[in-house]
Amino acid sequence: MSVAAYRFDRDRLGQRRLSGFERMAPEPSGKAFVETELASPLGPAADDAMAAQSVEIVAGHIDRLKSQHGLQTSDIAVLVSGGLIDFAPGRVEQFIAALPARTGITPEIISIKDQARLGYDWIVRPADRRSVMHVNIASGSIKGGYYDQHGQFVALSAPYGPKTMAGAVKLRWPDVRTATVSQRASEFYGDTVAPVLAPQIATEPPPRQRPTVYLTGGIVTATAVIFRPKAILQPHHWVEMQPDDFAKLLGLIASGTPYGGPLPATLTGEEGDRVRDALRRVRNSFNPHEMAAGAAIGDGLARQLRFDQRTRLALPQLAGTQIWVSQYLLEKFG
Repeated sequence: MSVAAYRFDRDRLGQRRLSGFERMAPEPSGKAFVETELASPLGPAADDAMAAQSVEIVAGHIDRLKSQHGLQTSDIAVLVSGGLIDFAPGRVEQFIAALPARTGITPEIISIKDQARLGYDWIVRPADRRSVMHVNIASGSIKGGYYDQHGQFVALSAPYGPKTMAGAVKLRWPDVRTATVSQRASEFYGDTVAPVLAPQIATEPPPRQRPTVYLTGGIVTATAVIFRPKAILQPHHWVEMQPDDFAKLLGLIASGTPYGGPLPATLTGEEGDRVRDALRRVRNSFNPHEMAAGAAIGDGLARQLRFDQRTRLALPQLAGTQIWVSQYLLEKFG
């Protein structure tokens, strides 16, 4: 769960030729506070008391947003991912029913397809829609898509991300170890995830019509930190990626170095410290099995979406705790 308040330039909001990120030009106001629950109060094993606790957690965040930033109830949105409803429908329904009485705010459910479209519009300018595909490898799902020739958004999705797929691999092969997890993760992608995406990908335009693919998600950032640490540090919004990056990451994991080897000698002392800090965040976000699952997803997508036939693969480094949430806020309040 993450909560943040942003100030943005209202003069830019009306410039609809820009991407959502460019229109909002977000600047953090104060330090965002992030709380991670060891066990989700809305999980399938939750009892009524834990479900009620989730309401109090969110209500506490809302109270702090009001007191610290002077926000009114009408300035705040509570969003629930459609994926969470699939995970624990009963507890989510209880949360959605109870929160308005406590806060005056009715949660809004955002489907995976809508999240994919919102994430795309946050990154891509309208004039570039005919040439760009976006894929987000989130912790629990793959979601992305493109605009077709009629201006309609076509979503791609599968219910597996690095964390959920790592759990599924462990469930199928309980004795899997770091040395073999890359192979098992790739096998799982091939027989379980690829068939979900295949009929969706079959209708997408050929790579020459969508020559640019923007990749987002924690595993994409982790891969860039490992293979392009200097680029990650540069003050620009794009890090160029290569079609075989995820295959190379699978190889590192299989060789016992899931987080890469020694840092490049070209890094200065300060740059080295910043890269080591970034690698610490990667380790805190993904264990080796989750790294392998994410790399297998990236490598599988590279083959299914024919990354080697695209002219550009890039990671957009754009502000916002969640790109689809940021675009939603822009459309709702802008």
